[in-house]
Amino acid sequence: MTWLWFWICVALWLALASCAPAADLEPSPQPALPTAQVVVAPTRVVTATPAPTATAAPTLEPSATVPAPTPTLFYIVPHQVEIDPTPQLPAAAPFPTSCDGPGRINILLIGIDGFSNDYTRAARADTVMLLGIDFGAKAAEIISFPRDLWLPLANGLPVVESRLNTAYHYGELYAVEGGGPAEVAATLSQNFGVRIDRHVVVSFLAFEQAIDALGGIEIDIPQPIRDAKYPRRSTEGTMVIEFPAGRVLMDGGTALIYARIRHDSSDFQRMRRQQQVMFAVRDKLLSPEVIPQIPALTSVLWSAVRTDLTFDDLALLGCVGLQIPDSAIYSSTISEKMVVPTRLEDGAQVLMPNLDAINAALASYR
Repeated sequence: MTWLWFWICVALWLALASCAPAADLEPSPQPALPTAQVVVAPTRVVTATPAPTATAAPTLEPSATVPAPTPTLFYIVPHQVEIDPTPQLPAAAPFPTSCDGPGRINILLIGIDGFSNDYTRAARADTVMLLGIDFGAKAAEIISFPRDLWLPLANGLPVVESRLNTAYHYGELYAVEGGGPAEVAATLSQNFGVRIDRHVVVSFLAFEQAIDALGGIEIDIPQPIRDAKYPRRSTEGTMVIEFPAGRVLMDGGTALIYARIRHDSSDFQRMRRQQQVMFAVRDKLLSPEVIPQIPALTSVLWSAVRTDLTFDDLALLGCVGLQIPDSAIYSSTISEKMVVPTRLEDGAQVLMPNLDAINAALASYR
């Protein structure tokens, strides 16, 4: 699953990109780009071609109706993770009140599974990222968390510990105050001492709508990708996915597949692809043909996400975005070296946290 989703925080990138300097907006020749080929075993080939304009492009497997969510079962395993209590931390940078700073905003980005924009359903968080905007240093950083990271859950839920990607599910299922976003935020804060100021949640459907509204995005794929077991959207079963190497033009459905695909690679590679999609969205927002449409796009996309960002917050983000160069935007992941692959008693494979390594990676988010 993804996604990116954030899978993405399209609304936030709209705010950050809307005030980009003109020097970044020089058009460049657009070569003909290959499209991603989707092979549906065993009989037919579908070529995904994004719309040439900002109108909605068809998805790879359109469905007449939004499929009803299917019940999701989770296991509960008596495997206690030994995590020290949240340490006493020095005072964090204040929440900014001016574009000139000082201060910092930490925003939790969550991509939930399912093709529905009902954010109160008990979905799983397919993508979890933290985005930090430093108003004083005029810099931004983003870090991705693996969905299989095994952690104690916050708020005293009946499920004591689980994968990170289930925290959103249990937050909605057990009616935690603030729902799924609050449970994910509290779980990260409880285990790693990070400060989370705001959240943005995006569904699969909202992700596709955003990419299609932009007229597609361009992704540089370093090497061919093949997934022989990608789940079909509207029916049971799987299909074969193949992406060619090189610069590929993707519509919303194709970009979602690219962000979710995982059977040929690890979840760590998938997290890096999700960040690549985020930056491709940002690049498209900075393109000359899209800039005049940003006000209309903002209106459309704002209604498709779940967030506690206020319009004042967006105004601050849009202002500081003008002052953050590409060279001051840093991306990273909770990597393979920061976790210990573990098989639980029921055979499930999860990732136990290497606390020293993860805490060092998250130092600036406190």
